[in-house]
Amino acid sequence: MIPKCGARGALVAMTIASVVLAGCSARTPERAQSSPTPSVESSTARPHGKPTSIPIHFNANRVGSKYVYFTKQKQNRKVYVLRADSETGQYTGQDTGRTTFVNPHVIFYGQAGKRLVADAPTGTVVERDKTVRMTGGVRATSADGLTLRSDTLRYDDQNDTVHGEGNVVVTTPQGEQLQGETLDWNLRDGAIAVNGAH
Repeated sequence: MIPKCGARGALVAMTIASVVLAGCSARTPERAQSSPTPSVESSTARPHGKPTSIPIHFNANRVGSKYVYFTKQKQNRKVYVLRADSETGQYTGQDTGRTTFVNPHVIFYGQAGKRLVADAPTGTVVERDKTVRMTGGVRATSADGLTLRSDTLRYDDQNDTVHGEGNVVVTTPQGEQLQGETLDWNLRDGAIAVNGAH
C-alpha cells in the first residue's frame, strides 16, 4: 500500500506532479529500509475528455541487509511489523492499495506482551479490509514457545485475530501436538483455538 504522507508520499508527488493524492491518513506504513520505484500507466480519456484514475505501481527490493518494512498501528498500538525481501503493489486511490511481499516475516503484537512471529513464502496486504494474508506454507512461533504450522495465515483487523487454515499443527514446547483444520489466535488475550482438532 502506498502511504499518503511522509517520505514516500513526497517521492510520489515529485515523481508524478500531475497526480494529486488526498491528504494524509492516520495510519502511515513505514518502509524505512527501502527505496520504492513508482511508475504510472498512461491515462485513457473518457468520452467527455475526463481522464480515468491513474494506477500507481510501486516496488522495492531488499539491498543486502536492508529489508523492505511495513508497519501497522491501530489506536496508538503497534499491531504488526512486516519485513520482506521485496514488494510490488498498485494504488488507484484511497483504500485501494494492494501489495504483495516475497518471504514476509511478520511479528504480530498482542496485548499484555503476547506476540506471534510468522514466516511464509508469500504475503499480501489489502488496504480496503486491512488484512494480511500469508500463503505457501506458514510457520509461526508464539511468545510462550508454541509452534504453529498451517497452509495459510490471515490477520483480521476487525476482530483482532490471526486465522490459520489447512493442515494446522500446534506443537507445545514439550513436544505435544494438536492437529486441526483451522486455528484462531486472539491478539487481545493470546487465546488460541484449534477447530476440527484430532
